[in-house]
Amino acid sequence: MRLLEDLGNDLRYAVRQVKRSPGFAVLAVLCLGLGIGANTSIFSALNSVLFRPLPGADPGRLMLSRGISANFSYPDFKDLQARGRLFSGLTASFPMESDLEVDGVSEFVAAEVVDANYGAVLGVAPALGRWFTGETEPAAVISHAVWQNRFAGSANVLGRSIGSEAQSYRIVGVAPRAFTGVFAPYRTDIWVPMRTRPRLAAMLDDRSRPLVMIFGRLRPNATPGQASAELNVIQKQLAAEHGAATEPMPPIVAEPVRGIPSPGGRRLVSLSASLLMIVVGVVLLIACVNVGNLLLVRGSLRRRELAVRQALGATKSRLIRQLLTESFVLAVGGGATGLVLAVWTTRILERVVPSMQSTFPIELDLSLDGRVIGFATILSLATTLVCGLVPAWRGSQTSGVAGFKGEIGGAIRRRRPFGLVAQVVLSFVLLLIAGSVIETLRRLQVTDPGFAVSGRLYAYIYFPSAPTPETGRQLYAQALDRLRALPGVLSASQTSALPLMPSGTDCASLSGGPQLHVSTNAIDLGYFHTMGIAMIAGRDFTSIDLPREASTIVITESLAKRLWPNRSAIGERVLIGCQALRASVVIGVVRDSAVQDVGEPPRPRFYRPFARQYDGGLTAMLLETGTDPASMVPAVRQALLATGSNMRVYAVQPLSSYIDQSFTGVRWMAMVLSGFGLLALGLAAIGLYGVIAYRVSLRTQEIGVRMALGAGRGAIFRDVVLHGLTIAVAGVVVGEVLAIPAIRMLASVQAGVRPGTPSIHIAGAVIWVAVAVLACYVPASRASRVDPMEALRHD
Repeated sequence: MRLLEDLGNDLRYAVRQVKRSPGFAVLAVLCLGLGIGANTSIFSALNSVLFRPLPGADPGRLMLSRGISANFSYPDFKDLQARGRLFSGLTASFPMESDLEVDGVSEFVAAEVVDANYGAVLGVAPALGRWFTGETEPAAVISHAVWQNRFAGSANVLGRSIGSEAQSYRIVGVAPRAFTGVFAPYRTDIWVPMRTRPRLAAMLDDRSRPLVMIFGRLRPNATPGQASAELNVIQKQLAAEHGAATEPMPPIVAEPVRGIPSPGGRRLVSLSASLLMIVVGVVLLIACVNVGNLLLVRGSLRRRELAVRQALGATKSRLIRQLLTESFVLAVGGGATGLVLAVWTTRILERVVPSMQSTFPIELDLSLDGRVIGFATILSLATTLVCGLVPAWRGSQTSGVAGFKGEIGGAIRRRRPFGLVAQVVLSFVLLLIAGSVIETLRRLQVTDPGFAVSGRLYAYIYFPSAPTPETGRQLYAQALDRLRALPGVLSASQTSALPLMPSGTDCASLSGGPQLHVSTNAIDLGYFHTMGIAMIAGRDFTSIDLPREASTIVITESLAKRLWPNRSAIGERVLIGCQALRASVVIGVVRDSAVQDVGEPPRPRFYRPFARQYDGGLTAMLLETGTDPASMVPAVRQALLATGSNMRVYAVQPLSSYIDQSFTGVRWMAMVLSGFGLLALGLAAIGLYGVIAYRVSLRTQEIGVRMALGAGRGAIFRDVVLHGLTIAVAGVVVGEVLAIPAIRMLASVQAGVRPGTPSIHIAGAVIWVAVAVLACYVPASRASRVDPMEALRHD
């Protein structure tokens, strides 16, 4: 009871102390609030990626079965489903790129082809309607976003017909708003039963194809460890019955579904979110150092009070507890402010994230749940220790004699400003990192990708009704002829995959030599001319290279140098394939162009004719235009739709817009790092201003003495400003040393990032010097206006 009474007294006294210095309190709470708010908002993103359960019934019993790879073959899934006893239900999902056609208008969407019991096992109740009743039911469940955007939220949506690939489906349900599927962070827009996709059905029964992700709901008396053991036993039985795989299978792990189920999506977002957590952690550290510095200076002002309390019998531990309680009051205020700022920030992020240019819409649930609020609470308690421990310990070391004599100014003057220098260092490093990313974005935007971008237009199309690949090739050829006939089109070609889009890999090797894994692409005649890719040696494809039995290829300059470093590659034979090898003859060598990212090192690649390689699926039409490509979009779309044969047109836009989308990740990182870099700069500037202002107020008597002895106002002004500039310059110098390894660490996460040019470093230094002058200007002006007579009477 005595301890609780003392804590209550400490708390009341701490509140009174805060009220006595409202300016100091507002400054400290604002600094901590900005730091805690930034950390809480970014943690909400990390929470969505890694920790938040799926919005289904009893999510703690929902397990994801995976090892190193998340995928299983469909026959293995059906056997696991039939033989497993510890799961009340086991279901499968195959996330894929697809299309959605509503009233004749098609769009490219993310889809999940799922087992019939998908909704029941996940425990996700539809917002409207139901899930499926069988594997072959021609039914679809659409996302809440599609319901709102394409059907205006109509209650009559159930029973409406939609198209996807070559199939027609009847809408039987609408997913709840909070459920965006297992393809996260991309939003799934349509779910259909597994056996309704003819193109997929041929692959489902192949036990060697790991296609599906498996989810299971544990029975009440089962544990994840038991479920993992059971699944691994069944997997060994299946290997014995159907023949072991060529490679050892990793063990199956049944683990609770948390955050993003898709391993690819999880890696994609968690890496960026983790990086941002480090950045906002630095921002919070700056805020804590900031408040700690203010507390140290304020503690010097209270040395006489603390000396009196020691003389009256207060122990050092009692003083430390009291001073920590005052820090706790400030941290609680900062935590409350931070939560308010976090709510505001996450609402902005929830609006900004879906607008990011991407193949599919991106959605993350960034709401503040109990886990996020608990994180903010722990963060507030941690800042109490980080901000207040050193000031509290130093305050408890007050000498009674020094305190009664009022030796304040000298102590402040002698103290080394390590905390202030640390703030400058951290904020300067963040500024340089942000500047390097901005410069990377600017450099990528002007980097030659190896192909022409200006005056080019592309269209993604698909003929779902083509019964055979041969029919599909004929339909695409007819569509290409229509586009070539349009006014303003200089040339046209097609490819199985646009540049910077995954296009598949294969192996290339010489007889008896090692196999190289290289990128490959299928292109139509005239592709290199349309895309402005220079032919270095040999020739392009012609009609004699189109028959299926032909064996000619065109390779890139980097592949030619890898395989034949000392001679020409034209006419040489190369073995294509990783298992079934086929000899091909090199007829041409072209310039290297970007394969995955603009600005990447040259990647070996070879090209095969589209007519010889195409076996179904999407294709991209590419046009070289003599006018503004954007002005030709309506005409190109109309010409393609007029082709008939139920053609789906998913995207028609200038190639420059597509290339610009590839910079989304770097642009997003540049924007966020710039925001946090400026926040860190502002916090450090506030800290510098606050400490310098407090030092000036504590040195009022000393300044009065100096002025009475003849020191001019200009000398006093310069003394204060130079003190701040010395701190800023020291921080900039140390920051320059630390920035290089920090930027190299960032480069391991984001390809293409390099240390900024000298202009970036000079600009950062100039910015900090200017900020330091501004931060010191007001305290310096106040010091230069001190009245010597009043200062000498100052107590």
